[in-house]
Amino acid sequence: MAAQTRASRRQESAEQTRQLILDAAQDLFITQGYAATTVNDIAARARVAVATVYTSVGGKPTLLRALIEAGVNDPETAQNVAAIAVAADPGEVVRLIGAGTRYGHQSRPHTIQLMRAAPGMTASAANAARDGAAAYRQALRVGAVRLDELSALRPGLTVEQATQVLWFYFGLHSWPQLVDEGGWSYDEAERWLVDRATEALLQP
Repeated sequence: MAAQTRASRRQESAEQTRQLILDAAQDLFITQGYAATTVNDIAARARVAVATVYTSVGGKPTLLRALIEAGVNDPETAQNVAAIAVAADPGEVVRLIGAGTRYGHQSRPHTIQLMRAAPGMTASAANAARDGAAAYRQALRVGAVRLDELSALRPGLTVEQATQVLWFYFGLHSWPQLVDEGGWSYDEAERWLVDRATEALLQP
């Protein structure tokens, strides 16, 4: 029993160290940029040895990917996507998409910033950011598929076109443009985006 307790404490300590490193990496990637941040910087911010950064998580691209995947794989986001896939009302599908993407942007703004910063990153880091954006887009496609299954899409609108419309209204850029740049509240942005997407996607 004592051995199990010690092992449990070591695992808990390792998880805490890993989270400290991820938090430090996120802060530095956001404040001084991915390219300008070094593993030494991250180790210093997390107050661990440089070697610990590598053994706990990995190098910069691995750190970035871990941060983005944590946002993409958020349990509440997964529940939202599952609800979208079985919603019986087309309007509810769009409302769920609005609520789910709002949650992602409001609860994990740094993850969104990292994905949006892909053009200025190194190739390996940009790939991680693009993979995160692709997963985000794929989640939106679930909504487009469900609307098609409900025969709710405007005539002539394909699933791929509907996915693009959803990406336009609920993707990486719309929420920051309205809330961060435009000064809208999240409530105002959610209502407007849901209304506009409903008009664009659903049959009158």
